[in-house]
Amino acid sequence: MKYVQSNPLPVALFFLFTLALQSGSALAQTKMSAEEEAIYRNMVKSAGMDPETQLGAIKQNENAQRWTDAKVIHYHIVGVYEGKPNITSDPGKGSGFADVTERVEIDLDWKLSESMLVGTPHIQNSKSVVKNPQDAEPSCLPPVLKGEYEHYDLLGIKEGPGGALELQVQTIYPVVEVVQFCTGSRKPIPAARKTRPEELVVPSPVMFGMALPDSDNLRISPDKKSMSQRKAGWTWTFTPSVKK
Repeated sequence: MKYVQSNPLPVALFFLFTLALQSGSALAQTKMSAEEEAIYRNMVKSAGMDPETQLGAIKQNENAQRWTDAKVIHYHIVGVYEGKPNITSDPGKGSGFADVTERVEIDLDWKLSESMLVGTPHIQNSKSVVKNPQDAEPSCLPPVLKGEYEHYDLLGIKEGPGGALELQVQTIYPVVEVVQFCTGSRKPIPAARKTRPEELVVPSPVMFGMALPDSDNLRISPDKKSMSQRKAGWTWTFTPSVKK
Protein backbone atom coordinates (compact mmCIF):
# COMPACT_ATOMS: atom_id res chain seq x y z
CA MET A 1 0.00 0.00 0.00
CA LYS A 2 1.35 3.41 -0.94
CA TYR A 3 1.45 5.92 1.92
CA VAL A 4 0.35 9.42 0.98
CA GLN A 5 1.40 12.13 3.41
CA SER A 6 -1.47 14.38 4.35
CA ASN A 7 -1.20 18.16 4.31
CA PRO A 8 -0.96 19.26 7.97
CA LEU A 9 -1.99 22.86 7.16
CA PRO A 10 -5.80 22.41 7.28
CA VAL A 11 -5.52 20.39 10.48
CA ALA A 12 -3.36 23.02 12.14
CA LEU A 13 -5.66 25.79 10.98
CA PHE A 14 -8.74 23.94 12.19
CA PHE A 15 -7.08 23.67 15.60
CA LEU A 16 -6.38 27.42 15.56
CA PHE A 17 -9.93 28.07 14.35
CA THR A 18 -11.34 26.10 17.28
CA LEU A 19 -9.21 28.09 19.69
CA ALA A 20 -10.31 31.33 18.05
CA LEU A 21 -13.93 30.48 18.66
CA GLN A 22 -13.10 30.12 22.35
CA SER A 23 -10.79 33.11 22.66
CA GLY A 24 -9.99 35.99 20.30
CA SER A 25 -6.40 36.07 21.59
CA ALA A 26 -5.47 32.65 20.18
CA LEU A 27 -5.17 33.78 16.58
CA ALA A 28 -4.08 37.30 17.50
CA GLN A 29 -0.61 35.86 18.01
CA THR A 30 -0.66 33.87 14.74
CA LYS A 31 0.26 35.78 11.59
CA MET A 32 -1.49 34.06 8.65
CA SER A 33 -0.23 33.94 5.10
CA ALA A 34 -2.59 34.72 2.22
CA GLU A 35 -3.15 30.97 1.66
CA GLU A 36 -3.82 30.35 5.33
CA GLU A 37 -6.23 33.27 5.49
CA ALA A 38 -8.17 31.94 2.50
CA ILE A 39 -8.50 28.52 4.16
CA TYR A 40 -9.49 30.15 7.43
CA ARG A 41 -12.18 32.22 5.68
CA ASN A 42 -13.66 29.06 4.13
CA MET A 43 -13.70 27.27 7.49
CA VAL A 44 -15.38 30.19 9.22
CA LYS A 45 -17.95 30.46 6.45
CA SER A 46 -18.61 26.69 6.60
CA ALA A 47 -19.26 27.06 10.34
CA GLY A 48 -22.02 29.57 9.56
CA MET A 49 -20.06 32.61 10.73
CA ASP A 50 -19.00 35.85 9.04
CA PRO A 51 -15.31 35.70 8.03
CA GLU A 52 -14.95 39.49 8.08
CA THR A 53 -16.27 39.68 11.64
CA GLN A 54 -13.87 36.98 12.83
CA LEU A 55 -10.85 38.44 11.02
CA GLY A 56 -11.80 41.88 12.32
CA ALA A 57 -11.76 40.54 15.87
CA ILE A 58 -8.32 39.03 15.27
CA LYS A 59 -7.04 42.35 13.90
CA GLN A 60 -8.45 44.20 16.92
CA ASN A 61 -6.62 41.83 19.25
CA GLU A 62 -3.40 42.32 17.30
CA ASN A 63 -3.72 46.10 17.57
CA ALA A 64 -4.56 45.96 21.27
CA GLN A 65 -1.60 43.68 21.96
CA ARG A 66 0.73 46.11 20.19
CA TRP A 67 -0.14 48.78 22.76
CA THR A 68 -0.38 46.58 25.85
CA ASP A 69 3.01 45.00 25.08
CA ALA A 70 4.67 48.43 24.89
CA LYS A 71 6.59 49.47 27.99
CA VAL A 72 6.07 53.19 27.35
CA ILE A 73 3.70 55.08 25.04
CA HIS A 74 4.48 58.59 23.84
CA TYR A 75 1.56 61.00 23.50
CA HIS A 76 1.52 64.18 21.44
CA ILE A 77 -1.45 66.16 22.76
CA VAL A 78 -2.86 69.30 21.17
CA GLY A 79 -5.52 71.40 22.88
CA VAL A 80 -7.43 74.06 20.90
CA TYR A 81 -9.91 76.42 22.54
CA GLU A 82 -12.61 78.58 20.96
CA GLY A 83 -15.03 80.42 23.20
CA LYS A 84 -16.37 83.66 24.63
CA PRO A 85 -15.13 83.83 28.24
CA ASN A 86 -15.41 86.61 30.79
CA ILE A 87 -12.18 88.61 30.50
CA THR A 88 -12.41 90.54 33.79
CA SER A 89 -10.86 89.34 37.04
CA ASP A 90 -13.93 90.20 39.15
CA PRO A 91 -17.29 89.76 37.38
CA GLY A 92 -19.03 91.06 40.50
CA LYS A 93 -17.51 94.48 39.87
CA GLY A 94 -18.02 94.45 36.12
CA SER A 95 -17.97 91.96 33.31
CA GLY A 96 -16.73 91.90 29.76
CA PHE A 97 -16.55 89.17 27.17
CA ALA A 98 -14.53 88.51 24.04
CA ASP A 99 -14.02 85.93 21.31
CA VAL A 100 -10.92 84.02 22.42
CA THR A 101 -8.85 81.33 20.72
CA GLU A 102 -6.04 79.45 22.46
CA ARG A 103 -3.67 76.56 21.76
CA VAL A 104 -1.39 74.39 23.89
CA GLU A 105 0.78 71.39 22.96
CA ILE A 106 1.97 68.66 25.32
CA ASP A 107 4.44 65.83 24.77
CA LEU A 108 4.61 63.18 27.47
CA ASP A 109 5.51 59.55 28.06
CA TRP A 110 2.91 57.29 29.65
CA LYS A 111 3.13 53.82 31.17
CA LEU A 112 -0.17 52.30 30.10
CA SER A 113 -0.09 49.30 32.44
CA GLU A 114 0.07 51.56 35.51
CA SER A 115 -1.53 54.75 34.12
CA MET A 116 1.43 56.85 35.22
CA LEU A 117 3.76 59.48 33.83
CA VAL A 118 7.32 58.61 32.85
CA GLY A 119 9.75 61.52 33.02
CA THR A 120 8.82 65.19 32.71
CA PRO A 121 6.22 66.36 30.16
CA HIS A 122 7.13 69.08 27.67
CA ILE A 123 4.67 71.99 27.42
CA GLN A 124 4.35 74.59 24.68
CA ASN A 125 1.91 77.43 25.38
CA SER A 126 0.67 79.87 22.75
CA LYS A 127 -0.60 83.40 23.26
CA SER A 128 -4.34 83.91 23.43
CA VAL A 129 -5.97 85.69 20.51
CA VAL A 130 -8.65 88.11 21.76
CA LYS A 131 -11.19 89.71 19.43
CA ASN A 132 -14.49 91.58 19.62
CA PRO A 133 -14.62 92.61 23.31
CA GLN A 134 -18.15 93.46 24.38
CA ASP A 135 -20.24 94.24 27.42
CA ALA A 136 -22.62 91.67 28.89
CA GLU A 137 -25.27 93.73 27.11
CA PRO A 138 -24.12 93.88 23.47
CA SER A 139 -25.75 97.26 22.86
CA CYS A 140 -23.60 98.91 25.56
CA LEU A 141 -20.12 100.33 25.01
CA PRO A 142 -17.48 97.57 24.93
CA PRO A 143 -14.81 97.08 27.62
CA VAL A 144 -11.27 98.33 27.02
CA LEU A 145 -8.34 96.02 27.83
CA LYS A 146 -5.25 97.75 29.25
CA GLY A 147 -2.97 94.78 28.72
CA GLU A 148 -2.89 91.20 27.40
CA TYR A 149 -5.45 88.62 28.43
CA GLU A 150 -4.06 85.06 28.66
CA HIS A 151 -6.90 82.59 28.84
CA TYR A 152 -4.87 79.44 29.45
CA ASP A 153 -1.27 79.26 30.57
CA LEU A 154 -0.34 75.64 31.41
CA LEU A 155 2.18 75.73 34.26
CA GLY A 156 2.64 72.04 35.06
CA ILE A 157 1.32 68.49 34.81
CA LYS A 158 1.18 65.73 37.39
CA GLU A 159 -0.65 62.47 37.92
CA GLY A 160 -4.20 62.90 39.15
CA PRO A 161 -6.79 60.52 40.59
CA GLY A 162 -8.03 57.51 38.63
CA GLY A 163 -5.26 57.53 36.03
CA ALA A 164 -6.04 61.08 34.85
CA LEU A 165 -3.67 64.03 34.55
CA GLU A 166 -3.91 67.03 36.84
CA LEU A 167 -3.08 70.24 34.99
CA GLN A 168 -2.07 73.43 36.78
CA VAL A 169 -3.61 76.23 34.74
CA GLN A 170 -3.25 79.99 35.09
CA THR A 171 -5.44 82.72 33.60
CA ILE A 172 -3.96 86.22 33.42
CA TYR A 173 -6.39 89.14 33.51
CA PRO A 174 -5.24 92.65 32.57
CA VAL A 175 -6.82 95.83 33.87
CA VAL A 176 -10.13 96.10 32.04
CA GLU A 177 -12.14 99.31 31.91
CA VAL A 178 -15.88 98.61 31.84
CA VAL A 179 -18.58 101.16 31.16
CA GLN A 180 -21.15 102.09 33.83
CA PHE A 181 -24.83 102.41 33.01
CA CYS A 182 -24.21 101.23 29.45
CA THR A 183 -22.96 104.58 28.08
CA GLY A 184 -21.60 106.30 31.20
CA SER A 185 -18.09 106.71 32.54
CA ARG A 186 -15.66 103.81 32.75
CA LYS A 187 -14.23 102.15 35.84
CA PRO A 188 -11.20 99.86 35.98
CA ILE A 189 -11.40 96.22 37.07
CA PRO A 190 -7.97 95.34 38.52
CA ALA A 191 -5.52 92.92 36.96
CA ALA A 192 -5.09 89.45 38.48
CA ARG A 193 -3.53 86.02 38.02
CA LYS A 194 -5.70 83.04 38.95
CA THR A 195 -4.44 79.45 39.13
CA ARG A 196 -6.61 76.35 39.26
CA PRO A 197 -6.29 72.56 38.80
CA GLU A 198 -8.00 70.88 35.86
CA GLU A 199 -8.37 67.18 35.06
CA LEU A 200 -7.49 65.65 31.69
CA VAL A 201 -8.21 61.98 31.01
CA VAL A 202 -5.65 60.18 28.83
CA PRO A 203 -7.53 57.77 26.52
CA SER A 204 -5.97 54.35 25.99
CA PRO A 205 -4.86 53.56 22.41
CA VAL A 206 -6.54 50.18 22.86
CA MET A 207 -9.71 52.18 22.02
CA PHE A 208 -8.59 52.24 18.36
CA GLY A 209 -9.81 48.66 17.98
CA MET A 210 -13.24 49.24 19.49
CA ALA A 211 -16.51 50.17 17.84
CA LEU A 212 -17.43 53.38 19.67
CA PRO A 213 -20.43 55.69 19.21
CA ASP A 214 -19.71 59.18 17.92
CA SER A 215 -19.46 61.32 21.04
CA ASP A 216 -17.74 64.46 22.32
CA ASN A 217 -16.33 62.27 25.11
CA LEU A 218 -14.19 60.35 22.62
CA ARG A 219 -13.85 60.34 18.85
CA ILE A 220 -11.52 58.15 16.80
CA SER A 221 -9.99 59.68 13.65
CA PRO A 222 -10.79 57.89 10.33
CA ASP A 223 -7.15 56.76 9.99
CA LYS A 224 -7.23 55.45 13.59
CA LYS A 225 -4.07 57.33 14.52
CA SER A 226 -5.54 59.86 16.94
CA MET A 227 -8.37 60.34 19.43
CA SER A 228 -10.13 63.53 20.44
CA GLN A 229 -12.26 64.83 23.30
CA ARG A 230 -14.41 67.98 23.39
CA LYS A 231 -15.30 69.80 26.59
CA ALA A 232 -16.02 73.40 27.64
CA GLY A 233 -14.85 74.95 24.37
CA TRP A 234 -11.71 72.77 24.18
CA THR A 235 -10.86 70.09 21.64
CA TRP A 236 -8.08 67.82 22.89
CA THR A 237 -6.42 65.57 20.29
CA PHE A 238 -4.23 62.67 21.44
CA THR A 239 -1.78 60.99 19.04
CA PRO A 240 -0.04 58.02 20.68
CA SER A 241 2.97 56.09 19.44
CA VAL A 242 5.03 53.22 20.87
CA LYS A 243 8.23 54.62 22.29
CA LYS A 244 11.28 52.83 20.97
